[in-house]
Amino acid sequence: MTLASRTVRRAAVATMAAFAVTLSACSSLTGGSGGQGAGDGELTLGLLAPLTGAAAADGKAMQNGAELAVDQLNAAGGVKGRKLTLRAIDVKDQTSAAVSSAVTTLTADPNVVAAFTGYASTTNFEIDSFAQAGIPYVLGGNSAQTQEIVAKAPDRYPGIWSIAPSYDGYSTNLPNQLEQWNTDGTFPLRNRKAYLISSDNAYSNQIAGGLKTNLTAKGWQVTGPDTVPFGAVDDWTTQINKIHALDPALVLNLDYQTANAAKFLTQFRQNPTQSLVFEQYAPSVPEFVTLAGAGADGVLFNLPIAPVTKTQVTQDMIAKYTQKYGSAPANYAFIVYEAVRMWAQAADKVGDPAQKDKVGPAIGTLDDQGTTLGRIRFDPATHLAVSGDDGVPFINYQIQGGKRVAITPANYAEGSFQKPAWIR
Repeated sequence: MTLASRTVRRAAVATMAAFAVTLSACSSLTGGSGGQGAGDGELTLGLLAPLTGAAAADGKAMQNGAELAVDQLNAAGGVKGRKLTLRAIDVKDQTSAAVSSAVTTLTADPNVVAAFTGYASTTNFEIDSFAQAGIPYVLGGNSAQTQEIVAKAPDRYPGIWSIAPSYDGYSTNLPNQLEQWNTDGTFPLRNRKAYLISSDNAYSNQIAGGLKTNLTAKGWQVTGPDTVPFGAVDDWTTQINKIHALDPALVLNLDYQTANAAKFLTQFRQNPTQSLVFEQYAPSVPEFVTLAGAGADGVLFNLPIAPVTKTQVTQDMIAKYTQKYGSAPANYAFIVYEAVRMWAQAADKVGDPAQKDKVGPAIGTLDDQGTTLGRIRFDPATHLAVSGDDGVPFINYQIQGGKRVAITPANYAEGSFQKPAWIR
């Protein structure tokens, strides 16, 4: 973690502490919300999500996934006979103040027995607050940041678990895949020049560093990372001019915000170079294709956690989600959906969903081989989901005909790599 991120984290924790004192006093005066968390009434599940701002599409997917899981659990009688309600709090553009305020709202509510997110802050500093409050917290993103916090002292975080596995594959998978395609003739490389764009946040910058290291080790000349500000980026002319000057075989844009990534691709397609284009995460969001239109076809991306679409359990979830919300689920809908369901398994195992100090650790003992995301089990040293053939699979995708198509590995593939239309 950089000095800047440590400073942000300390400031955020201090801010939350001040908020907590204020809300605690208000709760004492008003009698709180009835204290049902310790009795037999309805229980509240908290959700942190960017419901407004640049990542609102992700936030809505998180909320919908959580709602679907809660609806299904309630329809089956609740958890140990207790019905659930979802309380979603907007973390907006993931600023420390917005996240701190949202966390304080949940930790001050005695009915909240667990909290969930796809991602909330960019550094996951809120983990410490949920651990201190004794509230189980299941995340679905920024796993490198989760590992950095938890691995130093796993026993301090008995209720903190990440559905997302290690992001190490982000640094190694694409370089290895390009080597394979070059060797087997799927896509012979015309040069080994790459242009790398990052966004100024911990998630993107860490992946940028890993990709540059691994591409360089395989003989690539990597220009960048050319880092753009975190937030809305409307004009990519500067980066595209640099791409034309370099004429690389590979262009990588790690700005994961959907609107930004779509604008980059749209502007690149107006006068493209003969380059493969890889964009980080954003093409997995349905909104990306809506924004980029037919120009989205051909772009590559990969995911360390994604729905295994060939299974019946995944098809059933997609059908139920589509019926309820009128569109297919995005990635974070699956992630938060499974996070809620795994909490419910742990609560059922413990026997009392209100016993947060027991339910939290019980999550880490689960080994569910029948989820929409593949097999989910947890590494006790990092509290991340295990990745790989005996865990959550890492999958490469390409947008083809306006749809996300898994292209490798072979046992999860729905199609094969297609040379983008802009490459002659």
